[in-house]
Amino acid sequence: MQVVILAGGLGTRLKSVAPETAKAMVPVAGRPFIEHQFALLRKNGISRILLCIGHLGEQILNHVGDGSHFGVSVSYSHEDPHNLLGTGGALLHALNLLDSEFLMMYGDSYLPVDMRAMLDWNQRRDFRAVMSVYRNEGRWDASNVRVTGDRVAHYSKQAREGECDHIDYGLSFFKRDVIAEYQNVKMPLDLAKIQADLVGRGELGAYTVNDRFYEIGKPDGLAELDRLLREENSRAASPASSHPPKSR
Repeated sequence: MQVVILAGGLGTRLKSVAPETAKAMVPVAGRPFIEHQFALLRKNGISRILLCIGHLGEQILNHVGDGSHFGVSVSYSHEDPHNLLGTGGALLHALNLLDSEFLMMYGDSYLPVDMRAMLDWNQRRDFRAVMSVYRNEGRWDASNVRVTGDRVAHYSKQAREGECDHIDYGLSFFKRDVIAEYQNVKMPLDLAKIQADLVGRGELGAYTVNDRFYEIGKPDGLAELDRLLREENSRAASPASSHPPKSR
């Protein structure tokens, strides 16, 4: 399965801690963030990645290259950094590089989820698009999704308090023809517009995830993930973790 990572945004909320640094290249636990994303994808048995880059994209390109150094295979869709097309527009710009079916995630999201399980779930239902959702209830960010059965019943970034109890987790599945339908739409185009249209037609599946998401789009989120990964690395490196306990 091809995974598309949208990594072309301006990263305006991170400028106070990482000026002139692409979000994907911001250090987290001693490594550029994108390397942590690659590690998650490898853990899921996924290695084919399309990076949609724009603002400061040369930093990502120069570090990642073809991805072989990180155990993945990376191709690129280059967006004009002075004329960004929006999240939906980035997918349209990459249309000729998209597989007939693909997963999509954002360049500032750390998603410890079984991606194969989501694909298996949809294989039994065959939705044209699926949004992974988490029962958030306003804890980690404003809830923006309401779920009915196995479908997204309502999705809005401007949802009123109490209107939704789930949140877009950040991992989506699309069939390419869903994106192709928007080729004549005026840019920039937010992916939320495509998703809202799918909801209106009852065509957006809702895959519920039980483990919370992390994101580095804001300084507090960046600091939280940095602490988490440093703690995980410390536990993995400790002598106690390298030897199984003796049986009694």
